[in-house]
Amino acid sequence: MKKIMFDSNVFDQLPSIIDKIKYSSESQYEYYITTIQVEELCEIPDEKIEKRKTNILMLADLRAKLVPISLMILNGRARIGYARLGTGEVYNSILNEKRSNIDDAVIADTAVFEGCTLITEDKNLYNRMHRTNYDVMFLDEFLETINT
Repeated sequence: MKKIMFDSNVFDQLPSIIDKIKYSSESQYEYYITTIQVEELCEIPDEKIEKRKTNILMLADLRAKLVPISLMILNGRARIGYARLGTGEVYNSILNEKRSNIDDAVIADTAVFEGCTLITEDKNLYNRMHRTNYDVMFLDEFLETINT
């Protein structure tokens, strides 16, 4: 089965596509997640608590496998037992000049390390991944690949 990792910006769309994606986990795809995506979901503000709950439930419904991030980074996101000492090669190729996309770069590095295709709706992240020949797809492209 092919490995998939969703960028956090895809989670809001899960309720409308969960049935199709769940079906794919039976025979076509395995889903992976890092602590960064979990933390980003937990950071959804309390005034949007239903959105937070729904997104977390959808993620649990997919039975996504929690994997350690692929490099140790001192930004408060690396947790003991959930991070590795990686080279940061992918991270450095994805990181922008302002270093404002650290979480995205770590997620991308981990996706590559785990052999996952990264599914995103972030055009900048997609372009950076695509330019360096890492596996990446927009959500619509990914949904078209699911056998129904």
